[in-house]
Amino acid sequence: MNTTDRRHFLKLLCAGAAGLPTLPAWGADFEKLRGDRVGWARLKTPSQWWKRHSETDPVLMKFLRANTSLNLDPNWRVADVEQLAQMCEFPLLFSQGVDTVQSESGRENIAEYVRRGGFLLIDACIDNGVTPDPDVFLARQKKLLAEVLPESRISSIENDHEVYRCYFDLPDGKPLNTHTFYYKQDDPRWTKHGLYEVKIGPRPAGIITLSGLQCGWARVGHPPPADHDVACMKMLVNIYIYAMTQGF
Repeated sequence: MNTTDRRHFLKLLCAGAAGLPTLPAWGADFEKLRGDRVGWARLKTPSQWWKRHSETDPVLMKFLRANTSLNLDPNWRVADVEQLAQMCEFPLLFSQGVDTVQSESGRENIAEYVRRGGFLLIDACIDNGVTPDPDVFLARQKKLLAEVLPESRISSIENDHEVYRCYFDLPDGKPLNTHTFYYKQDDPRWTKHGLYEVKIGPRPAGIITLSGLQCGWARVGHPPPADHDVACMKMLVNIYIYAMTQGF
């Protein structure tokens, strides 16, 4: 994997965001972006939860297509952690957690995928049956990444970070109104967590969230306030675009 797909992504994104030629004017370049090359893919791991809420992923795809210049494949895809070539078809992979990957081949594939330029988005589910302790969840992700990518470092994302403003301008530099902050607002174990960035040298290589973004766009639980699901999808779109525009 290299930065070619990201450059195509950025060029088309700017076409809509900066007043450049519209998408049809890009012709072949636009066609290169169809399908799985910049599509949405979940990382298949040994976890029983790896595809939780995946049936609502097309809602996210529709939102991204409607609110950016991209015409992404509306179908979600699968990238098996045991298949490196499959993983490398996607510049970004969404995961419910990588800590359950214990096979040597799977761990090596995660490391190789990231080292080739891939980006991991790890989002915790807020269901207590899936994530009983957010601190433990975060610690397990950090441990796995430290073991397979010893050169990586993970740090909290500050409120003025560009991920909060690279496309949608999110208030106060926090993933406010996302699922965690609505359903767990009285639980400081959850609300103390913002976003965490994984870097290799200067390059962003992943983001870990405990914001329940997937739970938000899936609208699980009791009906949330108006536009609650939209807030989650805006945060996700910002993360996706931030990931695609790094590493040049």
